[in-house]
Amino acid sequence: MIYNQFAKPEGITGKFAGMFMERENRKLNDWTLSFLDIGKGDTVLEVGFGSGAALKKSATFEPEALYGIDPSEAMVEMVLKKLNDQAYSKQIGIIHGEASHLLHFHKSLDKIYAVNTITFWDRPFEILCHLRTLLSEKGKIALTIVPHEEGATDDTTEVLGGQMKNLLVKAGYKNVCIHYKSEKPNDAVCVTGMKNDMIG
Repeated sequence: MIYNQFAKPEGITGKFAGMFMERENRKLNDWTLSFLDIGKGDTVLEVGFGSGAALKKSATFEPEALYGIDPSEAMVEMVLKKLNDQAYSKQIGIIHGEASHLLHFHKSLDKIYAVNTITFWDRPFEILCHLRTLLSEKGKIALTIVPHEEGATDDTTEVLGGQMKNLLVKAGYKNVCIHYKSEKPNDAVCVTGMKNDMIG
């Protein structure tokens, strides 16, 4: 039940799980966003926004449009309340659905990120391939994870980082890099990639 609440928070318990995740992910959100250099004019997508803390942070950079998708109805309700009176972006779109629903999403994007959610995606390779087709020529993606499962260690972090790198490379992303950060209970890993090779 606890695992399910973190994978797909529901009801009152789910909202508490969302608040816990917000505290746990605050530094990870800032770290992940630091690789993306979100700016005015960008169109941004977060996959699995949870309590919406990273979405709010992204909105402060004043992107042209900001999108988020999450499978939890409880989290969608929480985020809509948070963003209701804070129209930082010209367009904010909140989607209730699994990550695989993005296979039917067709908005152009400049920056994409996910924090502690990719392990819950169905069909991650297909999703990443599709998202790459939506990225602008200088578009960038950042995927971050801190393993929390029982028995996980810093070695688990390295394995997950390698798996995410392989997924991005196989899906056609360029300049794929692995970044590590000391965290508790285990190190964090963020894997970044671009639609095309870096120019200049």
